[in-house]
Amino acid sequence: MNINQILFGVNALILFFVATIHFYWVFGGKWGANAVLPQINSQKRVFTPSPIATFAVAIPFLLISLIFAQAAGWFNFDIIGQYLSSLLLILVAVFAIRALGDFKYVGFFKKIKNTEFAINDTKYFTPICAFVAVSLLIAIYI
Repeated sequence: MNINQILFGVNALILFFVATIHFYWVFGGKWGANAVLPQINSQKRVFTPSPIATFAVAIPFLLISLIFAQAAGWFNFDIIGQYLSSLLLILVAVFAIRALGDFKYVGFFKKIKNTEFAINDTKYFTPICAFVAVSLLIAIYI
């Protein structure tokens, strides 16, 4: 096993975990739900997603984990394989943009910094996105 397989594998597990949490919320789970949605202030969220919207987020996370798992060499889906290089570069951009943020609620350059979400975003969510982006670049170009 080489370093790129390890990096792709770690990213596959991270995104699979994120997908699993979203599926947990779709089916009524409450743990962590209040800490992961952007807030205007400590009393008001920017939005509250429906179960269908949460499901619509879980599916791409699951698919991204499969893309990373394929890049790690865990299996081979032809449909992913023929587009793998392009998909990985697109995902580098997606995670880098998420890490940079919207300049208001999320990312390194957010303005609202004192809500529960903003604190978690600074500690966990944004660094994870930055890790995924950087580690993908390393894995692609090593």
